[in-house]
Amino acid sequence: MKTRLEKSGLLDGGGKPTVRELLASLVFNPVDRTIRINGERIVMQRATVGIELRRELIRLLGSQEARIFLLRLGFLSGRADARFLRTSWPRLDIGDAFTAGTRLHMFSGVVRVETVYNEFDFRKKRFAGEFNWYDSIEAAEFGRLHRQATEPVCWTQLGYASGYASEFFDTLIVYKEAQCSAEGHTHCRVVGKPADVWGPGDPEVILFRERIAAQSEERPAERRRALNVRRAEAALGELDRAILAPVRVQLDRMASMALPVLITGAPGTGRSRAARYLHRAAGGTVADFRHVDGSEVTPETCAEIATSGRNRRRGEAGAAIMIDGIERVPPELHQRLAGAIEKAVVMGGPPVFALSGLDASSAGTSLPPELWYALSALTAQMPAFSERPGDCLGIARALLPAIATRMNLPVPKLDAGAARAIEQASWPGNLRQMRSVLSALLATHRHDGPVTRGAFEAQYDRLAHADSLTAGARRPDVRAWLDRELDGENFSITHLEREAYEAAVARTKGNLSAAARLLGLTRAQLAYRLAATNPAE
Repeated sequence: MKTRLEKSGLLDGGGKPTVRELLASLVFNPVDRTIRINGERIVMQRATVGIELRRELIRLLGSQEARIFLLRLGFLSGRADARFLRTSWPRLDIGDAFTAGTRLHMFSGVVRVETVYNEFDFRKKRFAGEFNWYDSIEAAEFGRLHRQATEPVCWTQLGYASGYASEFFDTLIVYKEAQCSAEGHTHCRVVGKPADVWGPGDPEVILFRERIAAQSEERPAERRRALNVRRAEAALGELDRAILAPVRVQLDRMASMALPVLITGAPGTGRSRAARYLHRAAGGTVADFRHVDGSEVTPETCAEIATSGRNRRRGEAGAAIMIDGIERVPPELHQRLAGAIEKAVVMGGPPVFALSGLDASSAGTSLPPELWYALSALTAQMPAFSERPGDCLGIARALLPAIATRMNLPVPKLDAGAARAIEQASWPGNLRQMRSVLSALLATHRHDGPVTRGAFEAQYDRLAHADSLTAGARRPDVRAWLDRELDGENFSITHLEREAYEAAVARTKGNLSAAARLLGLTRAQLAYRLAATNPAE
């Protein structure tokens, strides 16, 4: 597309996306004969098609019903374009996304927009705008085919502007055409305000409420939730998509439920990624997300969770709190934290995501009852890599570019043997182990060919850790040790029990409740057995 040099500034004016950026995203595919803008299909047609449509509608329905039909058609189109902008450019500032409506008008060739004033506050749902429309296609084609109009004729564009703004403010915005070039004016002039500002008795407001926007406004909450999920999905990187694939449908369903979520699974399975996705899918932002280790939960943390969120504006997720290792919360705070979580649900407090290394099947018996009851309504189990046949290679391929970029190295190719080995490996350490192995692999790869199976297995075997072996692999060593102990003359089951109890207490740094959970006991049972096996007592 050629543009005169002195007018090229129009291509870069306003916010993002600029007209130039919109043009750059326009692609014609000669193979399937489609035209797409940022992946969304569009069509081109002669400008007179709209006028022919108007003429037929007036002939069939009459002028008033034809106007209503075109206003509604424009309204729905405006809403659709607003959603398209926000989904296609999810990181766009909301003010830029809103004002992009004027640039879409110019980009599409429908009208050239000049802003007289445009004042808005999304939080308070305040809006007032006035715009001059030059070279309106509806007015120009009407004037070419008919005599001078006796009333404004830019019906579709008026509906479009109203629908576009209504989507952003989640309330009905009504535009009126104060003057139209089809009436003999030099240009069209339109004014937009919220329906409540025009007044409930305003004829146009009544028309919009009853005929234009009626069905489109039936379920605003559902539309908002769907938009939040689409934004969260659009913000996912390739690695996040691969990690969260088994639970994405479940997480999308949970995002709108306004309840705490317990996310279980082994370390490295993507528990924190799932929590962050849930927060975004509920309408939250990256900045409003706090990570707290379970062992560091304090009375102040409980008070923060119990804070009422009733002053938060509708549809806003608020700051979320992720408690990593809910089983490590100090015992003296169990009841207080459970009460705070329950209060947050009732009062609209911050979303709470609790992460646990416990398996979903054992969390109910291992977590303290008060925390289990507060968190168990919504649970998601992140599967270990060993439980995801066919997925590990895809995860590795998604992880490799990020590692290579961080190491300032090219992304290597994997030969067929290496690809099979990655897929067949058990990966007991999940993503953490995979990241370590692939990082070491890149550091030692000479980049003169693809990565081989032997090179991969050398790093995988070197970085295997005893703690990440499966219980089944370690059982023979335990049995061999028991055989040796039983051969001795001084073996004592009481001494063995005492060693196990003391090891659990030492591992949890004296936390009897946590030690009891490691052993599958209650705190009272452990305290009793410690006393019973202590020869000094």
